[in-house]
Amino acid sequence: MAAKTPRASNLELLRILCMLLIIGDHLTGQGGIADYSTFSSSFAFCLIGCGSRIACSVFVLIGSWFLCEQPFQTRRPLSLWLSLWLYTVPVTLLCALAGLPVSFGTLRWAAFPASTRQLWFISDYLVLLVCAPLLARILHGLPRKAHRGLLVVLALPLIVYPTLFAEDGIVSDLAWMFLYEYLLAAYLRRYPDNRLSRLLRNRLAALLLGVGLPLLNTAARAWLEWQGQTEGKAFQYIAYYRTGLGALPNLLAALALFSLFQSLNLGSVRWINATAGTTLGIYILHQVPAFRDYLWNGIFQAQAHHGSVPYTLFVIVATFAGGAVMDGLRTQCLMKPLQDSRPFRFLCEKGDALAAQIQRCD
Repeated sequence: MAAKTPRASNLELLRILCMLLIIGDHLTGQGGIADYSTFSSSFAFCLIGCGSRIACSVFVLIGSWFLCEQPFQTRRPLSLWLSLWLYTVPVTLLCALAGLPVSFGTLRWAAFPASTRQLWFISDYLVLLVCAPLLARILHGLPRKAHRGLLVVLALPLIVYPTLFAEDGIVSDLAWMFLYEYLLAAYLRRYPDNRLSRLLRNRLAALLLGVGLPLLNTAARAWLEWQGQTEGKAFQYIAYYRTGLGALPNLLAALALFSLFQSLNLGSVRWINATAGTTLGIYILHQVPAFRDYLWNGIFQAQAHHGSVPYTLFVIVATFAGGAVMDGLRTQCLMKPLQDSRPFRFLCEKGDALAAQIQRCD
């Protein structure tokens, strides 16, 4: 049997950066630590929270880049669902036993975490993973012109309308945008000579899009937050361009960052790959509804450090590090034994066989 090729660490490093950006946005938005009373403070906190949705798109692009050229594995969505369940249920029960306010609705959500929008990224990413065989069937034998036409048609409700009007429009479920990003990543991988890829391979252009666009948005948002002008049309567009997955500036920034890191040559660095493997677990853990308020203002006392940029950065790094340790322990103690169990292997075999039937083109 051929040895398994070690995964390159360039995109794994990007996963780590993206999770730090996501934690920063969650902390500044949920923890009460952000201060917008001066322009310098406003700019710092807007910068810390500027990249969450870009990071989400990057995660999807990375996953789709590999998914579109690999056989479907039931192991992926099943493991992600187990990871979700093995965090939400124990953490929520522990919070209830510790005397934290946990409603019946929160307990019910913990038992069925993928069925609501509480952890929307994981729920929508599960949809993408489950739809992978169908998407592969659609793309099988699809001519380049038809693939490009499909992207153009879908871009009208998913990208053009949201960008022009700063609202989601008729297609508001973010799972649709994840599916679009899968189709886009598949096109970029299959046809690397396309104009967009040639543009993004230019380092200067990629830096301007991947770093310049978020910085412009941050500066505009910081000014409007400082001036208290958060009710006008200008702020609506700036806020949407920061948070809307379908906003063109967000998508271009995500594509540019993906291209920049893809061009790095880091080889395979074990600690980077191992740390990157914990990122989805970190996302789930620090956003469990029963736990996140306690995390920010019970453990870290974020509101007591209102306006402190150094403390904000410390909390981001500490949350990431603590989550990585917890996820590593969970993987070794729970996930690996479950993945090696007979029921898990049986479900994977049945799921893989069904996926093969879906993808088969006679």
